[in-house]
Order: sequence, then C-alpha cells, then structure tokens
Amino acid sequence: QKMHGLVVLPLLTAACQSLASVRHMAETTEACITAYFKESPLNQNSGWGPILVSLQVPELTMEEFLQECLTLGSYLTLYVYLLQCLNSEQTLRNEMKVLLILSKWLEQVYPSSVEEEAKLFLWWHQVLQLSLIQTEQNDSVLTESVIRILLLVQSRQNLVAEERLSSGILGAIGFGRKSPLSNRFRVVARSMAAFLSVQVPMEDQIRLRPGSELHLTPKAQQALNALESMASSKQYVEYQDQILQATQFIRHPGHCLQDGKSFLALLVNCLYPEVHYLDHIR
Repeated sequence: QKMHGLVVLPLLTAACQSLASVRHMAETTEACITAYFKESPLNQNSGWGPILVSLQVPELTMEEFLQECLTLGSYLTLYVYLLQCLNSEQTLRNEMKVLLILSKWLEQVYPSSVEEEAKLFLWWHQVLQLSLIQTEQNDSVLTESVIRILLLVQSRQNLVAEERLSSGILGAIGFGRKSPLSNRFRVVARSMAAFLSVQVPMEDQIRLRPGSELHLTPKAQQALNALESMASSKQYVEYQDQILQATQFIRHPGHCLQDGKSFLALLVNCLYPEVHYLDHIR
C-alpha cells in the first residue's frame, strides 16, 4: 500500500513515453496523479515535486494532449503542465501567459462528475496567485487584464454553481438537466463567486487593499444574496455553518483580493478535508 504511490511515478513517465494514443495518455496520467495522492500519506509530504519531474509529455503531441485533457477532465494533469510552465521561466511575462492559458481553459471546462469537481480549486488558487503577482506591478494594462480574467472566472464560478445545466434549449429557459456536481461544490463556487464580485466590483475597479467599510455594488449584493439564500434551503442544511462563515468572511471590510487564497483554503478545509491533492493550497 505504501509503495503504491512511489510505483505510480515511473508509470506516469512510462505513460508519456510509450502510449501511442494521446487519449490513453491523458487518461493514464490523470489516473496516476490521482493514485499518487490517494494511496499514501508519504506522498503528501513530498507534494507535487516528484510529479512535476515525472510527467514528460512529448513536445510533438503537446497541443493534442492538452486538448484531450480538457475534453476528458484530466484537470490534475493540466495543473501539473501549468506548474511546469511556471517553473521553466520565472518571469512576469511568462506568469501572465500562464494566467491567460488558465483563464481560457476555465472558460472551456465544466466538470462532469463529483470526482472531477475539486480539481478546479487548484486552478482557481493558481488564478488568484498569478493575478496578485500581476497587480503588484502597479501597471494599469496588467491590472486591466487581471480584472477581465477575474470577472470571467467569477462568471464561470456562478455557472458551475447552478443546480441545473444551462446548456441546450431547455437549459436556456431553466429546465436543463440536473447538475452532476455536489452541493458542497456549489457552496464553494458560490462563495468564491461572491468573494470575487465584492473584490472586483466593476470592470475598472479592484480591491487590493483592505478598507474600513465595504460598498457593495448591486451585482455583489446579488451574489451575496444568492449565497446567503443557500443557508435557508433544505438542500444545503448540512452546510449552514460553512455558508455563514463564508458570508462573514466576504462581508468583512478588512478582507481584500489578497485574502482570496486564504478564503479558498478555509472553504477547502471545511468542505473537502479528505481530498489530499488539495493539501498544498490549504
């Protein structure tokens, strides 16, 4: 059992080098990374480092491989790819490039099951981290780009938090299929969407410093109302405390965009304690 996680790493490398089918490669790499974090407490100490070294996707098939990962929901594999990109060149320009790739991906993906849903938290965390780095440069062009990206992420968070799918004709009028995602995921997504709507209130505004009071735009108020209304719904009764905690955090004027990562960590700790691939963002 303890060895299992360590056996996974050579398998991960082998999958990249010997599988002819890009689809099989994308499935196998994801299965290996998932197994690595499931099997042994040993691996949690070494974190993602060994995986970054072990995932070696051939350059020739890279684009096709990434596309296949997006289609299959191999979000952990894509996360590793992004970390590799960040490690390969530690410049502001490269970090912005990765942030743009990530925002493009977030626009395209919708987890198809509860097994996939929590993987998005790693992406959201990375978006927050990279966004903060860019805003620290005090460059209005970079900040504008960050605002656009955060607004896009926020709208996607609202979308994945819906109880029914909005795709198709029936979806457009509110009769879409029931979402395959869990209630606890919706609590996290609604909370993060509400947080971002407060911290990025308009297309030309972003809260990078805490204040003594909070001025809520109608959009932010609406997002907070949507979150608070969950607490009184029978469906979310077991998450009432977490919803209340999230609402208090968001309404606190002393919190700003800088606190986004700790807010996500708070939600992950409360709602996903058993998911070990999230340990390094806790």
